[in-house]
Amino acid sequence: MSLAGYWGSNIIFDIIMAYIPILLIILLTSLFDKFYDGVWVLFLLFPPAIVPYTYVWSFIFKSDINAQIFTLFIHFVAGGLLVIVVFCLQYIPQTMDVGDALRWVCCVFPTFCVTHGILFSSSGKLIVDSRAVSSVETKDNKIIVIPRKIPPGIWEWYNLKGDAMILVLHFVFTMILLTLIELEVYSLFDWCPKLGWRSSGDVRGGPKLIKDDDVLNEERRVAA
Repeated sequence: MSLAGYWGSNIIFDIIMAYIPILLIILLTSLFDKFYDGVWVLFLLFPPAIVPYTYVWSFIFKSDINAQIFTLFIHFVAGGLLVIVVFCLQYIPQTMDVGDALRWVCCVFPTFCVTHGILFSSSGKLIVDSRAVSSVETKDNKIIVIPRKIPPGIWEWYNLKGDAMILVLHFVFTMILLTLIELEVYSLFDWCPKLGWRSSGDVRGGPKLIKDDDVLNEERRVAA
């Protein structure tokens, strides 16, 4: 089948399937009065961001089992552990600079953007209040200058607005990257690594397949 048809049907189906638990989560948070401000926007942006993102990552694996284990692990770390580490680093005066930098670096994972939004919406006041002063004095009488203030508004760029925009960029960038991979643009450059499985079934370096007229006509029909 055509590559556009293959990827189009998979992307649409997987995004729709991803929205089933997402909408259920939004419903349950509303029913149990845990509906943190602005988080529902991140939830709705997550499926379009994570589906093509996962597709692109899958090309580096030859085993679906390895791909699944890696995916589960990396999103557990990014969405479950890194967001807590970054939050703590941003709260402690001695490590605020490191935490502020990691806050944006970790956004390379769409999962981090969502969980960061959840944590800031629920507990961001702790960080905002910790930056209310210009400096703090430690027990050994050292003065630590607070690097920057965190705006209290949920939809400030540094807070959920940044997470939402990065999720949109994830969708755009990974869709472009997926297209370039399928067009085999990487084969034009010697420094690009050869990717693993090909969805089109083409095997580079193998025997050239001899296709009869019926097969060629069917390929043209499907492509059209």
